[in-house]
Amino acid sequence: MGSAAFPVQAKNPTAGHTGEAQSEEAPSTGVSWTQGPGRPADIPDASVVLNQRIIARENLDSSVPAALRLKRRIKRFMLDSELDHLPLGDIIAVAMDEWLSHRGF
Repeated sequence: MGSAAFPVQAKNPTAGHTGEAQSEEAPSTGVSWTQGPGRPADIPDASVVLNQRIIARENLDSSVPAALRLKRRIKRFMLDSELDHLPLGDIIAVAMDEWLSHRGF
């Protein structure tokens, strides 16, 4: 089976992904999708943290919109990539870190 390593690179979005929220993506729940002043100075970059040998972790329980069909897409990706394990915790950490940093938190 393939490797489940999670390569993390700082500030290098993949082709077609800029990491910036689009105004048409704004939800109707009152959450602001505008950009903030950037990452606070006391928060390290996700790539620095995830590339450490030992990482202190905490649980984050969250539900996601069913319309995105994330579970099915993740399973399909794993099958197509011949992966037996996907580091979802690290993927979620990077995504949430980018989202929060973009808004100044």
